[in-house]
Amino acid sequence: MAGLRKPIPLRLLVYSLPLILVICLVAVFNAFERPDLFFLDRAFNWRGTGDPREEIVIVAIGKEDFERGAPRWPWPRSLMARLIDQISAYEPEVIVIDILYGERSNSESLITRDQFPELQPFLYRILSGVKQTIQTSQGTVVIGPGHPGFDSIAAGTESAEAQDLELAGAVRRARDNGVGVVLAIQTISDGRFVGLIEPYPSLNQAAGGSLGFAGIRTDSDGVLRNYLPYSRDKDGNFVYGLALAAVAQFQGVTLPRQPLSSGDVQIGDLRIPVDDGKFLVNFRGPPGSYPTFVSLDVLRGDMDLSAQLKGRIVFVGVTDPSAEDLVATPFSGTQRMAGVEFQAAAADTLLSDSFITAAPRYQEFLMIIVLALIGVALGRFLKPRFSIPGILVASGALFGGWYVSFAGADYLLPIASPLAAGAAGFAFSIVERVTVEQSEKQRARNTLSRYLHPDVVKEMIKSPIAEQLGGKRTQITVLFSDIRGFTTLSERLTPEQVVGLLNEYLGVMTQIIFDHGGTVDKFEGDAILAFYGAPQAHEDDPERAVRTALDMRAKLSKLDEQWIDLTKTSLHIGIGINTGHAVVGNIGSNLKMDYTIIGDSVNLASRVQDLTKEYGAPILVTGETKERVEHMCLLRHVDSIEVRGRSQSTDLYEVTDYKHV
Repeated sequence: MAGLRKPIPLRLLVYSLPLILVICLVAVFNAFERPDLFFLDRAFNWRGTGDPREEIVIVAIGKEDFERGAPRWPWPRSLMARLIDQISAYEPEVIVIDILYGERSNSESLITRDQFPELQPFLYRILSGVKQTIQTSQGTVVIGPGHPGFDSIAAGTESAEAQDLELAGAVRRARDNGVGVVLAIQTISDGRFVGLIEPYPSLNQAAGGSLGFAGIRTDSDGVLRNYLPYSRDKDGNFVYGLALAAVAQFQGVTLPRQPLSSGDVQIGDLRIPVDDGKFLVNFRGPPGSYPTFVSLDVLRGDMDLSAQLKGRIVFVGVTDPSAEDLVATPFSGTQRMAGVEFQAAAADTLLSDSFITAAPRYQEFLMIIVLALIGVALGRFLKPRFSIPGILVASGALFGGWYVSFAGADYLLPIASPLAAGAAGFAFSIVERVTVEQSEKQRARNTLSRYLHPDVVKEMIKSPIAEQLGGKRTQITVLFSDIRGFTTLSERLTPEQVVGLLNEYLGVMTQIIFDHGGTVDKFEGDAILAFYGAPQAHEDDPERAVRTALDMRAKLSKLDEQWIDLTKTSLHIGIGINTGHAVVGNIGSNLKMDYTIIGDSVNLASRVQDLTKEYGAPILVTGETKERVEHMCLLRHVDSIEVRGRSQSTDLYEVTDYKHV
């Protein structure tokens, strides 16, 4: 049926179009978001760590501080004020305080600026509120009740307002000394915007209103990858992220009143691409990638940190798990990243202008189309030994292009939906191909069952049908049979009786042919054409044909006994057998095709069958067949005849019986 098939490009489109539409529709509803996020995390890890920006450092209030006796969090604001004083003394460019101070202080231990030098060497032990005996170079010092600093700390005698003023004063002094300070703010939301948590008034005033939004939003899998560059206050004014505010101060530029119409943010010469209110942070590595200093070391001032802090952006925040400010990131694995380091990573992305650009939706659709077509083409039109390596190569090429674009160009292509399209296209086409092949096998089985024994058909179906049924020249043994006088007999019977006799006769004879492994070519009235040697050849095909003939003669004798009352005469059969070469296969047109044989050997077998009446021999075989069967049956030479088209005469032999009964 090749002439009726659609051209391959059209067939490919017919197979692929529904699949492409379904995958694209699923992609529109973000069903591939989770797999894409998984692959993105793998890409970060495969790319490995990078060098962080040297302008960024972190002063952490972390586990080491608490192990060395620091008071539980939150710290007294006067202690935080001393930390700010110490940091600003090293002349950083900007101090970013990633700690919310939205409420006024309660009464706490107060550490004033004047008291700090006296308490500095014993800071965390004094904060415990327990009498301390401390050995110094000047001798033994007892700090406890009666000591002014101790009494002030232990009793918390100073007011809460003094705590707030201490921190505000430290921020003001930093700014007066040319150090920028950015304070954290947070939004309050219950599904809609409600308001902002801003620093208490005196602290806000001390910072000059330099605020940064510290909100985060994890992805659907709970991992933090994206940075929120801005939010709005209750009046609709834009407030920018902590990292943006820090970088703007570091570069000495002013934040815009609002983003661009596209949603992007312009900070000086830097344009921040914003997609759906966020941008991907280009992480340099896992937690701990940025230079981090322990707060106690900064407070005690034992080390000169000028070289490490001067002229830099110093992020101050809590890294201890007790603060519950740890998040999972693509790099973090089981070790989660503190919020302050996430802010630092976002600032790094801004300073290095290393934004990750996500491919637009139309590119995803194009990739889905290409991979689906490749998958369908490989599965539908190639054999499995080629199609399976082919789809693996196509998937590998997709992975390679996806990874190179990310690692080399910070360009994020979709991966899950094209992979799904390719895999689904391949699987769909394989299933469809198997279904078609099974259907073709079933049609072949139905066709062959008309000629062959069912057991032979089952065996043949195991191997390629096209190879077996294609026309080819081969050696076969042809058997022609005919009932003597059947035409005269049929004139005495009704058509129904004739059909009944024929059906019974042909059914019995067909079964005998099948039992000996023969193929029934056709019926012509009461005549039967059968052959041996195709589609399955056997070494004893001539013997099989002769056995068939002897069994047919014996079976007709039994049928004759059953039919004698109806026929009123005995029936006899004439069978001619010849062995030679012929063309065997599907022969016909696109509209009708038969599995048959053609050739001179077939014509000779028909001629021999006609001679059975002339010589009075029920079974005649040619000399070609005689040489193959004389060991198993009794033969009598009948004659040598001239056959048109043959240069040599043809010997005829009658088969009378088996040699051994």
